[in-house]
Amino acid sequence: MSQPLIDSLLVAEVKQLIQSAKQRAVVAVNAELTMLYWQVGKRIADKVLNGERAEYGKQVVAILA
Repeated sequence: MSQPLIDSLLVAEVKQLIQSAKQRAVVAVNAELTMLYWQVGKRIADKVLNGERAEYGKQVVAILA
């Protein structure tokens, strides 16, 4: 009896490795985006607002965009 060219257990293991790597990549990208947005907000607060809270009605983000 001949053995299949690719063992189904091997295929399942490879699929799991790929899925795990994709999940780790998603987590890493999410962490980087979170840090980016935090740094952008901090820069705006420090440089544009001089550490003060923005008054209602100011268009800080619209002006920067």
